[in-house]
Amino acid sequence: MIDLDLQINQNTLSHAYIFESPNEKYNLEFANDFSKKVFENKGIYIENKLNPDLYIIDNENEIIDIESIRALLKDTVLKPSNKIIKIYIIHNAHNMRTEGFNAMLKTIEELKDYNMVIFTTKNKDLLLPTIRSRCQIIRLDTNEIASDIDIEKLSEIISEVYKGNISSFYANKAFFDSYKNDKLVIFDGFIEVFNKVIKTKYTDDEASVNLNIKKLTDMDLGQIEEVINLIYTIKTGLKNNINYDLSIEEVIFSIFRGGMTK
Repeated sequence: MIDLDLQINQNTLSHAYIFESPNEKYNLEFANDFSKKVFENKGIYIENKLNPDLYIIDNENEIIDIESIRALLKDTVLKPSNKIIKIYIIHNAHNMRTEGFNAMLKTIEELKDYNMVIFTTKNKDLLLPTIRSRCQIIRLDTNEIASDIDIEKLSEIISEVYKGNISSFYANKAFFDSYKNDKLVIFDGFIEVFNKVIKTKYTDDEASVNLNIKKLTDMDLGQIEEVINLIYTIKTGLKNNINYDLSIEEVIFSIFRGGMTK
């Protein structure tokens, strides 16, 4: 892992970071500890909870709505109370919707010298590539095992549906039903699959990629982006209790139609 303490001591900090590990609680704790070290290195000794220049968005596993992002963005133009630095932590940034990512992108490109933004996430590939490319990505050391979703199983179903075998979805309905009580997990799984497809499609890194991901590289980038944008829209709707079964079917049929038009 990159030596963040060295960056602090040598004053070589980035303006934007992504802290990534499967342990969401640890990610936030690490971001808080890192922020405290940055402040203290600059002679600012204030407890995080009382620090007016530490701004945290923590919606746990809820969707991060655009209003929360807009409020943060308005704050970035205000100078810090300490006259030196202001730090913004967006916890579980993978729960942002597309318009939030786009708004953050413009801000990251125009950050003031006194601004630092930290995104925490269980998987950096759930963030838009344009965000990732503008951040220093820090993979945190944690013993927690990733994650709640069988990516190989999901990619197999998606691959079959894309080939025109819609019956594969109905044959595996129990797989999707098992996530009804943790809906965001399955939709994050879809995004993870398609991000792996994009990575495989445009790089030579195929060594550890499963066969179903490789099969999906036939998908046009426009089709992939259409499905990903649909999923982000659905994730927002889940907060308003939209129908889970219909949402899954909408994603599946979007993939199916994409395969039929290739």
